[in-house]
Amino acid sequence: MYQRISGINLFVNDEGEGKPALVFLHFWGGSSATWAGVISLLKDKYRCISYDSRGWGKSDKPDNGYHIASLANDALRLIEVLNLDSYILIGHSMGGKVAQYIAAQKPDGLRKLILVAPSPSFSTMLPPDIAEGMRTAYTSLGRINETIDHVFKVTHIDTGQRKDLVEGLQNHNTYSRLGWTDVALLEDVSDGVDEISVPTLIIAGENDIVDPPERLEQEVKSFIPGSEMVTIADVGHLSMLEKPSVLADLISAFIRRR
Repeated sequence: MYQRISGINLFVNDEGEGKPALVFLHFWGGSSATWAGVISLLKDKYRCISYDSRGWGKSDKPDNGYHIASLANDALRLIEVLNLDSYILIGHSMGGKVAQYIAAQKPDGLRKLILVAPSPSFSTMLPPDIAEGMRTAYTSLGRINETIDHVFKVTHIDTGQRKDLVEGLQNHNTYSRLGWTDVALLEDVSDGVDEISVPTLIIAGENDIVDPPERLEQEVKSFIPGSEMVTIADVGHLSMLEKPSVLADLISAFIRRR
């Protein structure tokens, strides 16, 4: 279904029922489909809401609105429209940076925070060659496949999953592609992150070179009071595609804890 949010149409999946609802935020280049395998394992117990962020997937692709605050406002407006008064944010990579920004605002209804290979809330300044590599990562099939293999370090997916991933990484426009590398990645939205008060779980991938466990320990866990961190063995940056059952089990166990 589509929801009209902040003047644009966002494609939204809403499956299952119950409280708290789980709200999934995807990575730069991903879409709600990124979470499909995990949601299939959780929707019998929880209401699971995922959506294509502006500029990606089936959502509208405007030429603006790619600052972290704007992406966060899209999420909060969707939560409001869906009347979610009790929810858990689950953010991956770019979505993890957005989720940290939201949690720092202490919104009513937020019960827990789960960050999967999250980009830190601080500004990330990359060497010029790496920054340019990211800016062109999704500009051709060759570059997309190179990114999947050598940047995301994806190994545990079948041919069909890879085909879907490649197609998803093509479904953007120039503004959304550069909106992360040239705007949101560079932003420092750390104000208030050290005062996040909801229980927080950080999930890293052992082979992740985008947001490796060591970086998450230093730049995410150490700043969120009382946060916990676990590492999934033998996965890269896209653990929800490589080992969805392991990730779903970690999410479910954390939700059940009081």
